[in-house]
Amino acid sequence: MQLNSFLRCGYTFTPDEYELETRYVFTTAALAIISVFLMIMTLMYYILGDYTNTMAHGTGVLLTLISLYLARKVGKNNYAKLVYVMTVFFLLLTMYAYYLSPTMDPVSAWIIIQILASFLVLNIRLGILITIVFSTYVVMMNSILGYNSLEFILLKISPVIIAVGLVAMIEKKFLRTIFLLEESNKNLEERVKARTKDIEEEKRKLDYQAHYDFLTDIPNRNKFYSEIQQWIQKDTAHTLQFALMFIDLDRFKRVNDSLGHDVGDNVLKVISRRIQKNIPKKAFFSRISGDEFTILFPHGEDKHEVKAMAKRLIAVIEEPITLQNHTFYLSASIGISCYPQNSIYYADLIKYADTTMFEAKKVGRGTYKFYDKEMTHHINEVVLMDSDIHAAFASDTFLLYYQPQIDTRTNAIVGLEALVRWDHPTLGFIYPDAFIPYAEETGVIIALDYFILQKGMKQIVTWKEQGLKIPRISFNFSTKHLQQKGFVEFIETLLAETRCKGQWIELEITESHIMENIDEAIRVLQALKDLGITIAIDDFGTGYSSLTYLKRLPADKLKIDKSFIEQIPNNSVEMTITNAIIHIGNSLGLQVIAEGVETSLQEIYLTKQGCHYIQGYLHYEAISKEDIESLLKEK
Repeated sequence: MQLNSFLRCGYTFTPDEYELETRYVFTTAALAIISVFLMIMTLMYYILGDYTNTMAHGTGVLLTLISLYLARKVGKNNYAKLVYVMTVFFLLLTMYAYYLSPTMDPVSAWIIIQILASFLVLNIRLGILITIVFSTYVVMMNSILGYNSLEFILLKISPVIIAVGLVAMIEKKFLRTIFLLEESNKNLEERVKARTKDIEEEKRKLDYQAHYDFLTDIPNRNKFYSEIQQWIQKDTAHTLQFALMFIDLDRFKRVNDSLGHDVGDNVLKVISRRIQKNIPKKAFFSRISGDEFTILFPHGEDKHEVKAMAKRLIAVIEEPITLQNHTFYLSASIGISCYPQNSIYYADLIKYADTTMFEAKKVGRGTYKFYDKEMTHHINEVVLMDSDIHAAFASDTFLLYYQPQIDTRTNAIVGLEALVRWDHPTLGFIYPDAFIPYAEETGVIIALDYFILQKGMKQIVTWKEQGLKIPRISFNFSTKHLQQKGFVEFIETLLAETRCKGQWIELEITESHIMENIDEAIRVLQALKDLGITIAIDDFGTGYSSLTYLKRLPADKLKIDKSFIEQIPNNSVEMTITNAIIHIGNSLGLQVIAEGVETSLQEIYLTKQGCHYIQGYLHYEAISKEDIESLLKEK
C-alpha cells in the first residue's frame, strides 16, 4: 500500500535510493551478531562455569562472527579485500588456538581454521560437510595415534557451528528482505521505464501534430515558420541564397463545393505527392493552409533553377486527376520571393511571395511570377486604400449617382443604374475605377456592395413615399456574393428592413463571374428572382458562356459591353458581334440594353438591329439624387 502511494505521488527517484545495503541492514546485522554472541556466551558459561575461561572462549566466537560478517560484506563486490580479511582472520585464529592449548599440534589448529574458513568462503552445507569430515578425521586419529586433543577440538567447533548456523539463518532472512526489495525496485524501475517510454511517445505524437499536416503528412505552417527562421539565423554572413515559392491551387474551391471535402482532401493528397516527387531533397516543402503550399529552395547565383522548377511544378499540377469516376483539371499560381535579394527578414519574404502569387493569378493563372519592388508600392497603396474605405463607411462619403436608361422609341426613362462615387477627404471626387480594384483585392468589396445596396434601397423608398415615379434601379454586385452563404437571406432581410420591394430593384452580375461556378450562380440568381428582383447579365460578350448555359440562366436582361459599342460604326467585326448579341437576346426573350452609347450613329445602328434600350453620355451621364429628382418631376 505504501509503495503504491509512493508511486502515485509523482516522486522523482535518485540513483541513491536504489542502494540495497542501507544503514538499516547494517544496524540489524550488528544487533544480530551481538544477540547470537550473548546467547552463546550464556551457554558456554553454563557449561564451563568459569567466567575467565568463558570470556576466553567467547573471544574466539565473537571474532568468528565479526569475521564472518566482514568477509560476506566485503567479498560481495571486492574479492581482493576478501583475501586480506581472510588472511588476518586465519592468523588471529591460529594465535587463539595456540593460546588456549600450547600443547596442541599445528595440525589440529589448522583443522579448526579450515572448518571455519569453509563456512565463510563456501556455504553452510559445505561447511557442515567439511566439519563432519574433519571431526571424523580427528576422532580416528585420536583412537589410532592416541591424541588427547578431541575434547579441545569439539569444544571449539561446537559454538562456532552454532554461531555460523544462527548467523546464516539471520542472513537468510536479510537476503530474503533484500530480494523483496530488489524485486520491488525492479518492478518500480520497469514501471518508471514504461511510463517514461509512454511519455516520450506521447511527446513525439504531440510534436508531430504541432509541426506536421495530418492530411498530407508534410510539414505544416508552424514547421515552415520555424524552418525559414532557422535558415536565415544560420546564414550570419548572408551567403545563402534561396527562393520562397508560394503555391496556390486555382479553382480548387469548385472541387470542394461541387463534390465535397472528402474528394477535395484526396485531391490535395495527390497534388502533395506530385510536388514532393518533383522537388530536390535540399528543398523544404510544406502545406500552410487549405490549398496553399510553400517551398524553400536553395539555389545558386542564377535563378534558372527556380524558373525551371516553377515550370515543372505547374506542369505536373495541371496533369489530370481521376478520383471516384471524376476527372479534375487544376492549375496553380506561384509567387516567388528571394533571399537575400528581396529581404533578409522571413516575414517580408512570406508577404512578398504571397502578394506575388495573387499578381500571378491576375495575369491569368497557371503561371509563376517573381517579386519586384513595384509590388511593395502597390501593397502600401492597397493598405492605405483599405483603411480609407473603412473610414468612408463611418463618414458616409460614398455617394450614389444614377445614370438613366432610355427607350429610343419613346425617349422615356425606363431605368436607372446606381453608380458609386467617393468624395475622398484628401483626393477629392474619385470614380469607381480608381478604388473598386482595391476593394476587390482586399475583400472589402462585399461590405461596399452591401453599403451601396442598403443606401440605394432606402433612397428608393424615400422617393416612393414622396410620390415620385421612380423606374427600376439596377445595382452592380461582385461575384464574391455568389460564394457567400446566406446571401439570398441577407437580401431578403435587407428588403424587409428598408421596406423596399424586390420589383423595384435590379441586380447586375458580369458574364465572366457567372461562368466561374455556373450551377451555384443559377441557384442563387433563381432565388433572387423569386424575390421579385430583375436579373441582368452585365458586360455580355466579353466572357465565354455558351448558348446552352445562357438558356439555363434565370436572366431578364442582357447588357452589351461598351467595348463593342464604342467601335461602331468604324469596326465591322465589333458591329457583327454586337448584331449577333442583339439577335441572341431577342430570340431568348431577353431585353437587350447597350452601354456606353455616346453618338447618334451608334444609337441609329443599334435601333436598326433591334436594340431599343440604351445607356450612355449621348442622353445622360450619371447624375446626383437631387438632379434625378428634378428630372423625374419634369417628366
